Amino acid sequence: MYPSQTSVGVDQYWEIVKRRWLPGSVVFLSVLTLGVVATSLKENIYQAEAKLKFKESTVSSSLSESSRALGAFSPVADKGNPIDTEAEVLRSVPLIKKTISDPEIELKNEEGERISVSAFQNKLKVGSIPGTDILQVSFASKNPEEAAKVVNTLVRNYLENNTVVNRAEAVSAREFLEEQLPKVEDALQRTEAEIRQLKESNEFVSPDEDTKALIDSIQEVQSEIAKAKGQINNARSQANYLKDKLGLNSEQAVILNTISQSPEIRETIAKLQQAESELATAQARYTANSPNVIELKEQIGSLEKLLDQQTQSVGGEQAKELLKNSKSGMIQQELTSELIKLEANNIGLQKQIDSLTETEQNRRVKIKQVPQIEQKLRLLERQVKSFESTYDILWQQLQTVRIAESQDPGNVRVISNAVIPNKPVSSRAVGYLASGSLALLAAAGIIYLLEITDKSIKTVEEARQLFGYDSLGVIPSLDKSKLSSLPPESEQDQLIPRLVVGGYPSLPQSESYRMLQSNIQFLNSDATIKSVVVTSSSSQEGKSTVAANLAAAMAQVGNKVLLVDANLHSPIQHRIWDIYNNNGLSNVIAEQIDPRTVTEKVMPNLDLLTSGVIAPSPAALLDSQRMRMLMDYWTERYDFVILDTPALDFTADAPIIGRTADGVLLVVRPGSVEKGQARFTKEILDQSGLNMLGVIFNGVNPQFDSHSYYHVLEEQRGNLIPKQLPGSSSKEELWETISSLSRESKKNKLATDLDEQQLQIAPIEKLESMVFNLQRDLADLTRMVKEQEEELLAQRQKVKKLQRKANLATENELFYLENQLKQEQEIKRMLDETLVGQRRNLEKRRQMLYQYQQVLDSRQNAASVY
Repeated sequence: MYPSQTSVGVDQYWEIVKRRWLPGSVVFLSVLTLGVVATSLKENIYQAEAKLKFKESTVSSSLSESSRALGAFSPVADKGNPIDTEAEVLRSVPLIKKTISDPEIELKNEEGERISVSAFQNKLKVGSIPGTDILQVSFASKNPEEAAKVVNTLVRNYLENNTVVNRAEAVSAREFLEEQLPKVEDALQRTEAEIRQLKESNEFVSPDEDTKALIDSIQEVQSEIAKAKGQINNARSQANYLKDKLGLNSEQAVILNTISQSPEIRETIAKLQQAESELATAQARYTANSPNVIELKEQIGSLEKLLDQQTQSVGGEQAKELLKNSKSGMIQQELTSELIKLEANNIGLQKQIDSLTETEQNRRVKIKQVPQIEQKLRLLERQVKSFESTYDILWQQLQTVRIAESQDPGNVRVISNAVIPNKPVSSRAVGYLASGSLALLAAAGIIYLLEITDKSIKTVEEARQLFGYDSLGVIPSLDKSKLSSLPPESEQDQLIPRLVVGGYPSLPQSESYRMLQSNIQFLNSDATIKSVVVTSSSSQEGKSTVAANLAAAMAQVGNKVLLVDANLHSPIQHRIWDIYNNNGLSNVIAEQIDPRTVTEKVMPNLDLLTSGVIAPSPAALLDSQRMRMLMDYWTERYDFVILDTPALDFTADAPIIGRTADGVLLVVRPGSVEKGQARFTKEILDQSGLNMLGVIFNGVNPQFDSHSYYHVLEEQRGNLIPKQLPGSSSKEELWETISSLSRESKKNKLATDLDEQQLQIAPIEKLESMVFNLQRDLADLTRMVKEQEEELLAQRQKVKKLQRKANLATENELFYLENQLKQEQEIKRMLDETLVGQRRNLEKRRQMLYQYQQVLDSRQNAASVY
């Protein structure tokens, strides 16, 4: 079964391991051997250990709260683990030096000198047990008694140091607290004095109550202001009314009132009124010339003059006029007096309103200052509370420290002292396991190093992505060790490439070449391909082997093939076919020899033209007019012409010949060509403008390349039998079917592609014959496509059957079934591809037949009219 997509990465790593197994194995075995030897020679190591328990009731811990409150006397890592801190103390240099210098231990190294601090630290382990307050101290040594003594001595020295340090902390803490208490008390008193001064200067006792009282007083003032405004409005209304009745304004009323209040004026007015009354009585009794009347008139006149003088002396000329115009009498005097009272009342009320308004504004300003005063007050009160709290804490801690100072200040006790160990801690099994792990890491490292430094193309997938050409076939690598016992090729030189198609038809390589020739045959569906140039990026990629076996495979299916050794630099085809190379291609071109006289028939339907003698200038010969004429001559006589050319890194012969051929095949052997060289090859081929048919991947090891889509079957499928007869296996029957379809496709070539103008002028009999031939070809091709569809359906069912078997197979059967399934899936893929080409060909024939039929019908209708 195929691996899932999630295991693709694992498969790629496994391929790398399989490619680099030899150097990886060497490194692995070397490191493993060294590790095993070193572990075996290593002496036993003994480890003694002691345990210490810690408690939190130390002077430092008791001062933590006060230290946080004051922001002083706190450790740098206040949030750290105190157990880890004590572990570092145990590993400190002074303690270790004191332990090393202890006369009871006398620790020395192999040279007999006193052990160094760093060497002691390497053997010492100090760590806490998770979830506890217990510290574990251990020391490793080759001498078990020495290990126990070292641990107990170190613990004893640590306990002494702990007691001294804690006692010193207690003294330092007491001195610190005694120094801080007066400072805190003084700060508390200063803050309380500031609060008192703030309240007195702002007349505040309680901000909340005082603020409420100010608000209430403002409301009372506003009520009094409103009441005074009502009274002044009422008085103004009465004054305006009296002014209208008296015809006086406020100033005139004041003047008139002043006059009326003068005693002399009041007396004169009374006399004048009395005289006027008597005159009225006398005029009623007497005549106008009566002495009494005249006397009274004179009296009145003198009184008026007196009144004018008195009025002018009191109020001036304006008072004189007012007194003349005003009405005399008590009512008028009373009204005038009332008007004056109302005006005076108005002035008093206005002054009262101004005073109340000023009071209201002052109280509002004071209310606005309340939040600021209250903020200062609260800040001071918080400071007071802080100082009080700090003072209380310091006082309590001072009492605690005094008590702790008089007691044992240590905070650690020994749970268990170190005893002499009986068993070593260094197990050889652990050493062997570590050696194996180190060997694996070293092997992985060398494999990775080799992989990244190897710039060659390693897999088929890399080659496909780099070249970008179509893949026409994959030729698996040939295991020559399996062919060494098979005659007659077993006597052949091992350096000469094998011709597997003719001698070993049952080999996977033979099936791959038959698949390759089938793919090239189906390329004829789109364009006629009769001459093919075979080349590669570099030598040793097997292009000559591919050319020879491809020619043999094409000849076996009935094609007449000519194999030309166009490698005029280092020819090899004559050695593959075991014939002489006296005359060949170079002689035919240079000496104008008839090519038929030097062509050798090496097997049925296959002729070979060797390279001939090596010419001084092969490129000039291959680029000659004679060579182009030979290409035309060979393509007329043969179905296929295959030209074996030199590699592109050696010479430019391949592009020269490729311009006269129908196409070029590029042979790529993974692992034999570097990526830079492959890019150079692609650049040359692209710039030459050659018709690249595709890439042939040669020498692919399926075990190292999961993307090759081809895996070699194990020997459980049967021994290799040379020259096995066709039809002896289902695989060969399948390839015979594909080959027969290829031959039928070749026989039924597309009819001549004429444009519509040529069809219009062609004889109608010829046009009818062409339509008839096209109909016959279409029927034959339809039958062929149907047969291929049936064959593909049968192959799909076979693949499904194998998949079901693999799902139920045991582990021993699974490998064989997986290999068989992959090969059957490859065959199914090839059938799918060939069927696509045949369907495309069928659709072309249908379109062409439709075009020809339309022209024929049009011309027949025109002929019937005439």
